[in-house]
Amino acid sequence: MCNNSDNVLNIKSPLGDLGINIKPAETLPPPSLPTGRQVGSRGGDPINHYKFCPRCTSPGEFDSTRNSFSCPACGFNFFLNAAAAVTAIIFNDEEKLLVVKRGIEPALGMLDLPGGFVDPGESAEHAIVREINEELNLTPSSITFLGSFPNKYPFSGCYVDTVDLVFTMKVDSFAEMKCLDDVADVVFLELDEIVLDSIAFESSKNIIKRLINERKNS
Repeated sequence: MCNNSDNVLNIKSPLGDLGINIKPAETLPPPSLPTGRQVGSRGGDPINHYKFCPRCTSPGEFDSTRNSFSCPACGFNFFLNAAAAVTAIIFNDEEKLLVVKRGIEPALGMLDLPGGFVDPGESAEHAIVREINEELNLTPSSITFLGSFPNKYPFSGCYVDTVDLVFTMKVDSFAEMKCLDDVADVVFLELDEIVLDSIAFESSKNIIKRLINERKNS
């Protein structure tokens, strides 16, 4: 679990003042797609999908080095920047980690950490509280920022580059917990009994690795 420090940033959000513990950034290897999952017959690289201008429909050019599309006909261009997503770290009183079983594709049936995408105009703090309520019918009593982890999320035959913003959460009671939205099941696991190959996404694997290392070093 993340260690507390005096480096706390009080953030104003629709939920009120939240104490966010800022931890140093980590250097992580480039994310990969879920093991054994195919993105699509034409491959998940955006260069195979972004071929025509959304403004004038003329053929365009995709620059893989800059992750951008440009149209030589009308001058339109856009960048495929990373989408913001949120992930929750929740332990019960026995220090077991809450892990969900995915009920939808991608990675149907694999294990994952709860969370989802940040909506336009929404803060990450609001998004993680909303996602946990939508997926598990839980409301945390406190949240703390752990760090950010890159990921590749396969969707519609392509992949979406994301940056997963991770929050540890304190939940006072699991009595009203339910499996909702895209969650098929919930299990609490000891960190050392989690099989990383059963975890859906590279970001979630790296989050769990960090939790294991921090517990060993605590």
